[in-house]
Amino acid sequence: MKFLKIVLLTAVVLVLVIVGGVAFLLVGVDPNSYKPELEKLARDNGIELRMEGDLGWSFFPNLAVHAGTTSLAGIDDSVGIPDVRFNEANFILDWKALLSRKVRLAAIAVDGADIRAKTAAEAVSVAALPGAAATTQKSESSELPFEVAIDKMSLTNSRITLVTPGAPDQVFDQLNFTSDGLNLDNRPFSLSLNVSTQLPDQPNPFALSLTSDATLQLEPQQVGLTNTKLTLKGIDKLPVSISFNAHYDGTSDSVNISELLGSIGSAKLSGAVTGEKIQTAPALKGELSLQNLLLKELPIEPPEGFSKVNLSTRFAASEKAVSLDNLKLALDDFNLTGKLAMQLTAPKQLDMNLTGNDLVLPASESSTTEEQALLFTPLLAPLALLEGGKGHVEINLASVTADNIRIDKLHLNLFTNGKVVQIPDLSGAVFGGNFKVNAKADLRGKTPAVTFAKQLTNIDLNQTLSTLAEQKDIHGHLTMDFSGSSQGDTSDALMANMNGNGKFSFADLQVDNINVEKSYCEMASLVEGKTLTGRTWPNYTQLQAMQGTIKWQDQQITLPGFSTGIGNLAVSGNGSAHLAKETYDMLISAKLQGDTTSETGCTIKSKTVQNKAIPFRCTGSFAENGGGKCLPDKQFINQLIQGKIQEKLFDKFLKQPEKAPATDGTTTEETTPAEPVDPKQQLMEGLLKGLFN
Repeated sequence: MKFLKIVLLTAVVLVLVIVGGVAFLLVGVDPNSYKPELEKLARDNGIELRMEGDLGWSFFPNLAVHAGTTSLAGIDDSVGIPDVRFNEANFILDWKALLSRKVRLAAIAVDGADIRAKTAAEAVSVAALPGAAATTQKSESSELPFEVAIDKMSLTNSRITLVTPGAPDQVFDQLNFTSDGLNLDNRPFSLSLNVSTQLPDQPNPFALSLTSDATLQLEPQQVGLTNTKLTLKGIDKLPVSISFNAHYDGTSDSVNISELLGSIGSAKLSGAVTGEKIQTAPALKGELSLQNLLLKELPIEPPEGFSKVNLSTRFAASEKAVSLDNLKLALDDFNLTGKLAMQLTAPKQLDMNLTGNDLVLPASESSTTEEQALLFTPLLAPLALLEGGKGHVEINLASVTADNIRIDKLHLNLFTNGKVVQIPDLSGAVFGGNFKVNAKADLRGKTPAVTFAKQLTNIDLNQTLSTLAEQKDIHGHLTMDFSGSSQGDTSDALMANMNGNGKFSFADLQVDNINVEKSYCEMASLVEGKTLTGRTWPNYTQLQAMQGTIKWQDQQITLPGFSTGIGNLAVSGNGSAHLAKETYDMLISAKLQGDTTSETGCTIKSKTVQNKAIPFRCTGSFAENGGGKCLPDKQFINQLIQGKIQEKLFDKFLKQPEKAPATDGTTTEETTPAEPVDPKQQLMEGLLKGLFN
């Protein structure tokens, strides 16, 4: 009983002490007396503090000083303190310290804050606020000792505005930040951050959420984040969720991010990053992997015909250089590997080497060649960043297929030096043969100038023409060398200013649905006055090997001369094609060597035809729905027919009959000297000439 009385008496005394302490705080201490001390402490740290409302006490749930509308700012811009204004705040005190007449600020809860950061230093001050809050600061005033050792912080219903001259303000709204157990002793404490903002060209704001177990240590300067989770929502169909651990060492100014795992939309993200000189000249390196990214989830129009992307690489990046090593890029079934290195300081340099397998570009009615070519733009985009520097790009692809055209073993080797671009080799296999191009583009002048040389070897004509022009009547193989130059800044201008020369040859050349030998024999039969009968002609023309030269100037392609043969017919010719007018005009001469066109052809006895070059004129248009014809030359036929008719008419009407021989064996015809041409014959020739003209 005696022990119980002692316990009860002790409890009553404790209650009286607590009640007395509370009464002292609520009645005997005026919170507004702290204003001068708080404002002085702020000024000592370069902060202008204005407490516009009265301070009040709050006992439940914590012992705290309540402040109404308050604002603070840096005394000058060099301090790096942003402008802050809040609706209300609770400064939570350590009640045990108050009993010894010391004010120890242990926690801050701020609601409705509006923070404006005008410089990078001010933005850093906002980010470093938790660390600064955990720092113990003291005022040794004899009247009222004061300590700041904030253990908890909360910022609710607030916003941060980043002011950038010449650009719209970036507002981070609905800001909520909490931390519990703030300390600088490297002991873990929790923190949580939620914020939303509006991005340019995005109709809806996106929300960011971060939770982590953090550690802070003042000496040496260490910051750690473990079990960190970062989420982003509201960017179209691309929510982001990432977890990682991070550690910053202030002594070496280095950072290490490990166990980086997460998702971006449907894609899985993993990797690790290390960095040095974070505050002076950041340099990062590490590895990243992004797998199964669905293109339809991206906020950009995806390339037609492709659905997903896989990407992995080792990287290094700094203000001076960027490099990607062991790069692996997969676009559906297309795989690309290689490396890239770029120097960002002048003179800038680029070295890129990529190797890929079979790339099949989608074909559709709405997909144009230009749109398909845009898929290669990301591969060459780094060239646009050189700004007059040097670059080297080498690309090897097993094949590229577009619009039913397949190019195998595609190789591109490209160099840039300032405004001069040189392609020593662009080559591949196409249409059963091979092509090779080297070119040089000089962009230093007012108008870009281009020089090039092209080689085609054993190109299958039937495969080429049936694919490009739906023309299936021509067979054979083409080999050609061509070099030229042009100038202009558009494809139309380059075509209009093209000039060049070359040579070509055709092997195994065959033209279906036409038999030139048959046409030749029919023409010869008309001359000889007989009819071709009992003969079956093949429905094609087989030509011997053809060689010739080509000239391209002022949108006109000229063939100064070429030669071939059809059986015993030696064929040669020349002609031209006008690209702007889309017309062609060819003059082809056929000369019979002997009296038989071929073993299966016809026999021609007329000396008018044998061993004489008979010209054929081929004219027409290669425009859409254009036509053409290939007939014996009109002038030659006019001359031939005119001579034949003249011979017949002369024999019938003008030729003098021969006199009968005399009985003594002599003729009655008298020998007379040569006389001028008969006027009747002159008249006949003049009439025929006028008729055929």
